[in-house]
Amino acid sequence: MIQNHDEKSDLNVGDIIDEYLTDEMRPKKLGAYFPSEIGMCIRRSYYSYNIPKPTEASALRIFAMGNNVHEFITKALKASERLETVEEEKPIRIEYSDKDTSFAVYGRIDDFVVTKGGKTIIIEAKSSGDVHKVNEPDPKHIMQITLYLAAQKADYGILVYADKKNLDIRQFRVDYDSGVYQKIVNRFKDLDYHLRNKKLPPAEYYFDDKTVWQCKYCPYYSECMQAIAKEE
Repeated sequence: MIQNHDEKSDLNVGDIIDEYLTDEMRPKKLGAYFPSEIGMCIRRSYYSYNIPKPTEASALRIFAMGNNVHEFITKALKASERLETVEEEKPIRIEYSDKDTSFAVYGRIDDFVVTKGGKTIIIEAKSSGDVHKVNEPDPKHIMQITLYLAAQKADYGILVYADKKNLDIRQFRVDYDSGVYQKIVNRFKDLDYHLRNKKLPPAEYYFDDKTVWQCKYCPYYSECMQAIAKEE
């Protein structure tokens, strides 16, 4: 007799996976920011500092699959005879200070490689449910790799999108752009200002037709909708 997944069992592998992936909540510190979040809605980032929530199990599973893809790509890079060196999880730190504030941005470069020809390249790997639908790099990912290019001298960066089903690859070269970098700095300053002054930032995703669909997946959807209702 074969039992379906709804039948009682002494062992539920799904539960064990979720227990293994349980997120350890670490409160964020004012003045310490991260490259992966600055391309997101600033209101969401603001909430994450003031109302920290554990990451849902479904999201943790997605992150785990993405990590597996990155680990495979790193192994392939290290085994390649085309490359001189491969440094994974290279830490970066960018400090900013002006008359109004000071803060630091912390991150880790997925892979920093040096080719046999002497080219230095920053590689940022992302997993995708269907890489053939990725026709251009995500603006959030461009911001992230631009920060890495600002912190670590390199000839250029490569955003690598890998299909989780079959490891098909689509990649995009990203050159350092000072204009993009200044836009990123301004967004960090904006987030920092609102956090220090305890002012709720605008709900930028909600009022943008291109991004509003993402709001329903936000862990702070309820808090944000209540705030918007009060603002109206």
